[in-house]
Amino acid sequence: MPRLLPAVAAFLLASVPPAPAQDAPPAGNAVRNGDFEQTYDAPSLWNGVNFDGILATPTAFLSVLSAEGNIARQQMPPGVAVADLNADGNPDILTTDALGYIRVYFNRGSAQEAKFDIAEVSAPFLANGEGDPPWMPPGLTQAEGNEFGQWLDRWSQRRRGTRGSLADVTGEGLPDLVVGNYFGEVLIFPNQGSPNAPAFRAPQPFSSAIVPTMKDPARRWGNVFSPLMFDWDKNGSPDLLVGEGSYSANSIHLFLNQGGPGRPMFNEDKRQALALGGGREQLSPAVTDINGDGNPDILVSDRGGRMAVHLGDGKWTFNADKPVVVPFAGFLSRNGGINQDAGQALVAGEGVTSVATGDMTGDGLVDLVFGRSNGTIAMSRNEGSKDQPKFASVTELRGESREPRLIRMPSQWDAETGVGRGNFYAIANCVTAAEDPAAEPRGSRALKFGYLPSPNQIIARPVANFPAARGFNLAGKDLGDDTILRDSSETRGRGGPSSLFLLRQLNLKLQINKPYILSFDAKGNRVSNGRVILVYRGFRQMGEDRLRRGERGAVEKDRNVISETVMETFTFNVGGAWAPVSKELRIAFPKNRDLNKEKVTSEGTLEISAEVASPDGVLYIDNVKLEPKAE
Repeated sequence: MPRLLPAVAAFLLASVPPAPAQDAPPAGNAVRNGDFEQTYDAPSLWNGVNFDGILATPTAFLSVLSAEGNIARQQMPPGVAVADLNADGNPDILTTDALGYIRVYFNRGSAQEAKFDIAEVSAPFLANGEGDPPWMPPGLTQAEGNEFGQWLDRWSQRRRGTRGSLADVTGEGLPDLVVGNYFGEVLIFPNQGSPNAPAFRAPQPFSSAIVPTMKDPARRWGNVFSPLMFDWDKNGSPDLLVGEGSYSANSIHLFLNQGGPGRPMFNEDKRQALALGGGREQLSPAVTDINGDGNPDILVSDRGGRMAVHLGDGKWTFNADKPVVVPFAGFLSRNGGINQDAGQALVAGEGVTSVATGDMTGDGLVDLVFGRSNGTIAMSRNEGSKDQPKFASVTELRGESREPRLIRMPSQWDAETGVGRGNFYAIANCVTAAEDPAAEPRGSRALKFGYLPSPNQIIARPVANFPAARGFNLAGKDLGDDTILRDSSETRGRGGPSSLFLLRQLNLKLQINKPYILSFDAKGNRVSNGRVILVYRGFRQMGEDRLRRGERGAVEKDRNVISETVMETFTFNVGGAWAPVSKELRIAFPKNRDLNKEKVTSEGTLEISAEVASPDGVLYIDNVKLEPKAE
């Protein structure tokens, strides 16, 4: 069994008891909203602008250490960085979101008045799952399988929660991308573009982008990293500052660069705490001269949205035995200046916050740009002076999107588009003929799996082409017979190729010992590996449960039940015109035949999946039915 990584927790598989069988069998179509007429609005944040016209990115919940000292889910903010990325003299904003995507908001205004419209999405996909472990080894007990499944969930999310910064790491005069993640990795992606157009590319293998910060990767000193590179010891090579989020001293750590020009190297022998967190967590650093004395200072954002200030005096020297820390001077105050009273602190927003600095107004003063836990990007303008900063109220940055920000998702269905696997610009949308003439829906709407057009003008459109992980088998019983019945579609798709789209409906009730016709209409272009999976379960209470004494006197229950899970699967092909897909099957239990005496299954799941090639593949689905066959 793999050893569970300390303090790197994620969403755990729920242990859900089987639902009791219904007395009356359902009639008609067992699938709800099979014609996709019922929808709900959802935001499409590919262009980086939300419903309200605010610059925003997707967010994600990750399990981290809470203020109470427990592991709890917290919403992760985007990382933010400020630099001129297209050589027009205007400060631009780069974000790295919690799912692993990079967006660049190019400043269409001026150095004095920043204006943004939409984001251009950039490669690489930072949450690349390269190196995922194989699926559950054979021969494990159910308890061992559950533990393995929990560990696999944590492992699959290790590169989420990304926070990035920009620095000239290679010495070539271009801003390179430095990224930290949930797992406690630091990765560097050199800018292989030009002053006019950045180009960040993933190396092969992806893991070669990792810059080690520890002697033994199995013994991690922290996680949820927020890195920044800055020449702290003034020797001409950028050093590494790391804010972290969990279980060490909750500090900003400094690693002195032991490598040569363009080849950074870091190790624990040259690491020390540089700015103490004072009990705060989820720390992100920014380095700037906040008080105009010519010395670099450190701003530190935290999980409460405050900005701690550590004032440098320029006299720092490395001391491994007695670290010389940059002293805490207080918090940036909402009333101006620096105040040690946390109640007077300028607060960027609720929850975990990241921070970057830059002159956004062309007045020579340091302004603040924030990534907030709700995914929005905000700013506080410095209305003071170089030696006496005064930051204005935090305001959200606005943008204009040239593409619709709303998509219509199918009610009663779980539609997964591969966003968690780097499927750039992928969407699911219930469209009408007026919205998409190519759809020609069978009713008023059809479900469309496909891709948005890229608005990129400066950055080359990214296209994911990640293959399935070793051992991936969508139709297999990877974590036990009942896993497919309850896992989310994102969990089911874990390890699949980036272009895998998946449609699922849970909680189906089917008549037992009856033939059914499973059917739907489909058409598309550049679609492959179409697959349908129907899983259903029978459950029967055979008598009273028995109580017995376990170890150390504990009372344990032996359930007097029988149950069986059956999986039916078949493949389908798609052409350029609407065509029916149909399969006849009988709902029955071959192993526990007593279950065939029940009237209806306890639960069931229908899953339709296919790979849709990026960037112009499309799959339409309509009229999904699962009906008893007339006998």
